[in-house]
Amino acid sequence: MARLIAFTNQKGGTGKTTVSVNLGVGLAKRKLKTLLIDLDPQHSTTLSLGIDSMDLSTSTYEVLLREATLEEILIDTSISNLTLAPAKLDLSNADINLANEDRFQFRLKESLNPIASRYDYILIDCPPSLGLLTINALVAADNVIIPILCDYLSLEGLKQLISSIEKVQEGLNPDLKVLGILPNMVDFRLNISKESLDLVKKHFRGLVFKTLIRTCVKMKEAPSFGKAIFDYAPHSVGAKEYTKLVSEVIRRAKE
Repeated sequence: MARLIAFTNQKGGTGKTTVSVNLGVGLAKRKLKTLLIDLDPQHSTTLSLGIDSMDLSTSTYEVLLREATLEEILIDTSISNLTLAPAKLDLSNADINLANEDRFQFRLKESLNPIASRYDYILIDCPPSLGLLTINALVAADNVIIPILCDYLSLEGLKQLISSIEKVQEGLNPDLKVLGILPNMVDFRLNISKESLDLVKKHFRGLVFKTLIRTCVKMKEAPSFGKAIFDYAPHSVGAKEYTKLVSEVIRRAKE
């Protein structure tokens, strides 16, 4: 049965999409059947894999509206073992169109039921908010990975996010667990980075991944070529760190 992981942080700019795409490609390269679900109206996951959303007739938006099944919108990517459920800008209308529907929080979970057994991992890239789309992801997921920046504002937002996840656990998905907090785009040239990292480790202890992702120019360049770091710059620091992250995620998911 698939392990479902949501990538979320209500603060923008934490690199959720970069993490979900590179982790998804890394899992697929280990011959693990992986499904990436783009649940962000900015559709950056879709774009990062070299897919033009303008060419799409259906997306995760139609799935949430029950105008299409999840299977009908799936796209085989250029990476073996990696499938994408793409998004379009239309997804920004989801909060308005679904808020008054019965059991709207379960739309994604219900759409996954017929196909989840085909995959080893299902990764969900959430928007930078705690709205309806993110709630759908957290209700469907087994685990959450929280990418964070090592700065003061990110640490304050992390407390709020953990509180929101606990509310979902209490009312909608008691099996949901935080798989880990991932320090992302870490720049050790800045004193605040080390200080913030120490604070996160102190307050959240075992939840913080041992692997961290440092800031890397190649990582920023890769999406514009529709590639993950493994294919764009396989010998870069970023590729080496994501290789370690894939191993740590697999290990934690089995615990």
